[in-house]
Amino acid sequence: MFENPHGRRQFLNVMVDEKIWVNGALDAGLGEDTEVLALTRMYRHKALVRTFYERQMVDRSRPSETEIRAFYDTNQHRFMTPPRIRARHILLADSVEAAELLSQIQAGASFKDLAREKSIDEQTAAKGGDIGLLMRGMALPPGLGGSPAFEDSLYSLQPGLVSRVIKSTNGYHIIFVEEKMEPKQRPFEDVEKQIHDGFFKERVSQLRKEFFDEFKKKYQVEYFIPDSSIAPDAGTLPPDVASTPEELFQAAMDSNDSRQRIAIYEELVKKFPESKYASQAQFMIGFIYSEELSDYENAEAAFRTVVEKYPESELIDSARWMIENMRDESQSVGTVEDVKRKAKKSSQPAGK
Repeated sequence: MFENPHGRRQFLNVMVDEKIWVNGALDAGLGEDTEVLALTRMYRHKALVRTFYERQMVDRSRPSETEIRAFYDTNQHRFMTPPRIRARHILLADSVEAAELLSQIQAGASFKDLAREKSIDEQTAAKGGDIGLLMRGMALPPGLGGSPAFEDSLYSLQPGLVSRVIKSTNGYHIIFVEEKMEPKQRPFEDVEKQIHDGFFKERVSQLRKEFFDEFKKKYQVEYFIPDSSIAPDAGTLPPDVASTPEELFQAAMDSNDSRQRIAIYEELVKKFPESKYASQAQFMIGFIYSEELSDYENAEAAFRTVVEKYPESELIDSARWMIENMRDESQSVGTVEDVKRKAKKSSQPAGK
């Protein structure tokens, strides 16, 4: 835009147009409007907090390249690819038919062809029974059922071997393991950002706590809450300030204290369980427990509540993805939007 006179003129025109609109609004008396003044204060507060964060915490929290490399060298066991397998299965409704089919396979019949012809798992039958790459600890695809025996057989089989007939909640399975991929060391370049982000997040969190503890001693707070289920000790906003689901959600987003945010989200879920914000608040409770507090037990409980209580929520896949991946040190979770993208990608059939 700035490389030629036309682009510079366009940019100047945008600035001029905005100034004209501002002058018009001021002439209309909006400079002293109550709502405008409230928004001005709000934006000023946000700018102050953001600038303080960037100048006092961000620069001081970045690790050096030497620190990152040293951490990698002394913690290589934490940066291994997980063991994975590639397998196929045939699902049948009848145990007798399954036993007959197993005999045919053991006699040399093609597993892929029989899967296409006989398997009642439509999603994998068309691909010769291919269930893709699997990692122990991750949830199995829906067509595989919830049987522990299935999972045990799946991961105990050696490549090239066929399982016995295994019963699950979906029917009777025959499994064929094509390949086993043993753990491998991930290159430094692949995990450098992950290590950097881990250092950074931990140091920012520590600095934030130190600053906030200092400020709490310096700036005394007195709460006036005659009747509220929000505990004053949590530091949340009183009901007369945040009394709608929208206001509570915004108050949680504005807070820099992890447990305070959880308390506000929990208040929202409790008071407004039917609100469109309730499932989002419940997801954020789990996300904060996982990514800010590393409390995976409470995080999983919160995510399972999303799955069970809000089956129509757009965050269902994201909650399931977090349950499966948040403890995996080889995964970089990222932001909530990152989780949504990863969950969407992992829920798509292979090849799409």
